[in-house]
Amino acid sequence: MAMTSDWHQGLIEEIGAFFEQDADAQAVVVSGSVADPAVAQDAWSDVDIKVVLADAAVGRYFPATDWLQRFGAVIGVERHDGALTKTLRVCLDDYRRLDVVLVPESTLAEPSFWSHGSLQAAYAIVWSRLPGLEGQLAEAPKPDPFVPASEADVLAMADPFWFQAAVAMGKVMRDDLLIGAHMALDLARTCLVLQMMRRDREKGTNVHRTGGWGNEAVAMIWPGAAGQGAAPGSNAPGSNARRILDLVERSCEAFDALAADLAPSYEPRVELLRPAIDAARAAPAA
Repeated sequence: MAMTSDWHQGLIEEIGAFFEQDADAQAVVVSGSVADPAVAQDAWSDVDIKVVLADAAVGRYFPATDWLQRFGAVIGVERHDGALTKTLRVCLDDYRRLDVVLVPESTLAEPSFWSHGSLQAAYAIVWSRLPGLEGQLAEAPKPDPFVPASEADVLAMADPFWFQAAVAMGKVMRDDLLIGAHMALDLARTCLVLQMMRRDREKGTNVHRTGGWGNEAVAMIWPGAAGQGAAPGSNAPGSNARRILDLVERSCEAFDALAADLAPSYEPRVELLRPAIDAARAAPAA
């Protein structure tokens, strides 16, 4: 698969036209990096779309996702059922990713919606039936300043971490490698969360479009990869990046096999994502 960066505008136009046909849709707004002319898009960039709907219409698009099929095969979806908005985070075939935030029209009257910050950076109105929307977007308050994790936040993570470490050891010694490995992976995730907290503190934000800072923590819990001759930032065999991509692919293959055994109606999906995995292996790291 040739990963390209020219799919964003076409998908935005398709989604905009789709909702424009619904009389209950009031506006479609694009936000984030794809709406910022100063940010170059690439094949890995996603699209952030806000759709303002009559309150009663939101249920037609969430939690159901069958309407997304008109835009391509759906590889995976993550649903967020918020108090004010409903969000579908979607990956379509050819690795086209989008976040669709469904906004009930009544939510526009809630100050907490505007203070959240999702429409306070770059945005572009695809179309709107709301005459005051442009003014509301222009006058939206700035988001609350970033607050790094406190010492109390970190200390609260310590007791559960060390208890889980002790239990994981017991599971291994009882030959329950299934649970032991599951818990050990959670321990590693917690360590990576601590490094994310350190990065946020260093950068003064929890929004990071690109990485780099803090990657050494991967070698702390995944020893060996950094010492096999791969250049920093490389996707070559033996690099941290390649090991992570390999783990993603093996996990996808295992999920297909295990899920199909448990649920006969499950349809395997690894082949939908494999072209993107191959393209990631072949592409130079950011």
